[in-house]
Amino acid sequence: MKLKKGKAVEKMAKKRMAKKKKKSMAEISTDEFFNQDFENMDLSDAEDEELEQEKQPVEAAKTLKKSKKKTVKKREPKASTSKAAEDDSDSGESNLDPKEHKKALMNLQDTDPEFFKYLKENDKRLLDFNIDDDGDNMSEADEESKVHVPTIDELEIGSDESDYEAEGVEKSEHSGDQIKVTLKLIKTWQQEIQEDKTSKTMRSVVEAFHAALESINNSEYQTTQYKVEGGAVFNGIVQLCMLLLPDAFKRFLKLGDEPDFEAHKAKRFPKIKGLIKSYLSDLIKVFDNVSSPHIITPLLKHLNHLIPYTHSFSSLRKPLLRILLKFWSTAEDETVRVVAFLCIVKIVSNQNTALLNSVLKTMYIKYVENSKFVSPTTLPGINFMRRSLTEMYLIDEDCSYFHAFLYVRQLAIHLRNALTLKKKENFQMVYNWQYINSLWFWSELVPRAKKQSLLRQLIYPIVQITIGVIKLIPTAYYYPLRFHCVKMMINMSREANVFIPSLPFLVEILELYDFNKGNKAVSMKPISLMCMLRVSKSQAQAHGYKDAIIENVYELILESAAKDSHNIYFTDMYVVCMVELKNFLKKCNVANYCRKMKQLLTKIEESCKFLDTERSKRTFDLFDLADVELWENKIKESGTPVSKFYDSWIKVHQAQKLKLLTKNDENADPKLPTLKKKSKKRRDDSDEDSDLEVPVEEMERRLKKDKKLKKPKKKVKLTNDEDMEVDADHNDIVQDIKNGDWD
Repeated sequence: MKLKKGKAVEKMAKKRMAKKKKKSMAEISTDEFFNQDFENMDLSDAEDEELEQEKQPVEAAKTLKKSKKKTVKKREPKASTSKAAEDDSDSGESNLDPKEHKKALMNLQDTDPEFFKYLKENDKRLLDFNIDDDGDNMSEADEESKVHVPTIDELEIGSDESDYEAEGVEKSEHSGDQIKVTLKLIKTWQQEIQEDKTSKTMRSVVEAFHAALESINNSEYQTTQYKVEGGAVFNGIVQLCMLLLPDAFKRFLKLGDEPDFEAHKAKRFPKIKGLIKSYLSDLIKVFDNVSSPHIITPLLKHLNHLIPYTHSFSSLRKPLLRILLKFWSTAEDETVRVVAFLCIVKIVSNQNTALLNSVLKTMYIKYVENSKFVSPTTLPGINFMRRSLTEMYLIDEDCSYFHAFLYVRQLAIHLRNALTLKKKENFQMVYNWQYINSLWFWSELVPRAKKQSLLRQLIYPIVQITIGVIKLIPTAYYYPLRFHCVKMMINMSREANVFIPSLPFLVEILELYDFNKGNKAVSMKPISLMCMLRVSKSQAQAHGYKDAIIENVYELILESAAKDSHNIYFTDMYVVCMVELKNFLKKCNVANYCRKMKQLLTKIEESCKFLDTERSKRTFDLFDLADVELWENKIKESGTPVSKFYDSWIKVHQAQKLKLLTKNDENADPKLPTLKKKSKKRRDDSDEDSDLEVPVEEMERRLKKDKKLKKPKKKVKLTNDEDMEVDADHNDIVQDIKNGDWD
């Protein structure tokens, strides 16, 4: 069949050549030459394939009709397919013999040499026809590989199973094209990235990092040429990126060793701009899916080196700041919070005012949201947020003034509503931790501003708000809140070097509160007022609450005196305080309280005598304020009796305060046992007693129910700061105690 087809094509070629001889090449114009039907004139391998492709749909339709008829009759698709293939082979429509085809083309060299020369110069592929010596022995597989004739099975509509199998083949071929990352390849990259000055290795490393993230997310479609499998390889890629990638970027951009640089100004930055953006985007995705502080901390330190690159991508700032603010405000690990804050400062610095405004507003809102509850565990985090937020607001004081004015005014409005309306909900808007912590923040920020800054003008309204909060409900239940407010005013006076009247609110407590009154409950543990704004009724009746009041009054008066002891007006200002301390010593019958207040009075009197002696040595011109300030600085450097005593006392007091907050059980009196409660019901602290004390009425009620315990009355002496005699009816402190509790 091949010979017949070859002879037919040869005859067609000879006819075409005969027609061409009728009109010589010299007589044909250029347009006529290019408009000729070259496809029918000569047949090459490629043209033969195109001709066969045009015939395939017609032949396929014929064979499909035949196969349908046969399947309807016999329903044997495999047999019909084989018969159709035999019919196709018998019909003489197979490929042309390559040997005869070559002979026909080579005859052009004799019949039409000019056209043969044209083909040789413009399309050599038609003449390069590779044939083996024994072409008749060419295998059938080689013939099929040249021109593919579709079979009946391929023309039929495939089932769902065939579609599934085809997709599986494509996926396996795609996975076969990927390069599997190994530890050996990572070591090769590690060497190349330090030596190579091009971006080739960096691109490979960034693509491998992206592939590592895709392997974690179990994504169906891999977008990179690399494939990452195994935890060791994943860790190796992350470690390679964290250690060497920042230096590689700087080396490629020729930025030097400066920590602060402007990457977008480098000449070669456009070449790796997309690469850096891709890597930063992947790094943000890592932060979204990581929660362990051991992983977050090194990643944040790595991000800190890449912060200058983020200035060139405004679209990445918002998601990046969102993650950093979350770490700064809610992270449990202190290191994570600190590094996140450093990254925020680095992003905001040297940027436009709009970005700083939005960051300051968001940080203040997050500070207020996370300061709703104060406890020994949350207090360090709140203090860190307050101090770091203060540093943020001091970056641009003019920009911060508008925020401060707005939020201080909001605090003043809440206080005014509480004073005028006098409703419970209005009182609660002021007497809560969010309000007090906001007041704490502004009282620390404003005094640290420059003297010429607008922020300094807010000292007076902040002091007025603080005094109004103290006077809102001036009862003994809210003495803890009063101590917080007095502490704010003392700190503001020290930082801003201005006079703020804080002593009257401390002396008032010594005058109004009855420290000689007996107690209805005995506290088993010392009460710390550091994390309290108010006390319950049962806590106010406890002996430990009076101890806490004396300790705080003593501490704040001593701190205020140490702050003012170098001032020239110290003796005159503390006359009223010394008079009130003497009156307290006359009224109070508790030896421990009298001993502490007498020690405080002695130190203040010693400082007054010392200051009077120093003032008598020279004459002052009160109009010459610079001379007075110079003298006060000399006294401050040399120290006064009360300031020296305070410096030594505060070190011991701070250590005791930390122990009281963290280890209450160890600081409790070892002679007093710890009570074990049997009731499983939850009790409200505002109505009933907390774990710190045992009310007498509750114990009397228990004794009446317990008929087995009937003991005669006797006096029991409790070891405490003062000696107290309690009746046997109050002996219920040890009612439910076992022998093991005393060990």
